[in-house]
Amino acid sequence: VSTTSPCGLAIGQTYQGGIIFYLDPSGCHGLISSSADQSSGIQWDNGSFFATNATFNGVKAGQSNTRLIVDAQGSGSYAAQLCNDLITYTNDGLFEDWYLPSRSELYLMRQNIGQGNALGLGNVGSFSGNSYWNSTEGGTTNAGTLDFSNGTQNFFIQKNLIRYVRAVRAF
Repeated sequence: VSTTSPCGLAIGQTYQGGIIFYLDPSGCHGLISSSADQSSGIQWDNGSFFATNATFNGVKAGQSNTRLIVDAQGSGSYAAQLCNDLITYTNDGLFEDWYLPSRSELYLMRQNIGQGNALGLGNVGSFSGNSYWNSTEGGTTNAGTLDFSNGTQNFFIQKNLIRYVRAVRAF
């Protein structure tokens, strides 16, 4: 991994409990993927079909979406709650601000540190070749996924189906 930012950071670098997959234009702030999947099979919702209004997309939009989903769905075992509950501790510190990525954030993860290999780094995130949930809701009964093997995005997967989950956080 080459370091090109003025802050000594690079995409693909291990940092603050995960792997950098996006740097903003300053090169000093960006997004980190957790080092491993949080689940290889969990549903998007908490067993009830209703709109959570988690329709934001873009960089850092997953943070707002996750808050909306958790507030609407409450406690339980589902994708956004799993990310929201994640706590990691490394030599860099304690990190409790993980969230389910937005559609755009998940796409950047696949492209930069997954099978998309747009930067020539390979699958440094060790992603499976399966579909991962994103936090961008498609409607009352569906939400979005991204297939890491071929890059196919699907916006209308039923929320009660089982998919992989990988948490992200901003720095």
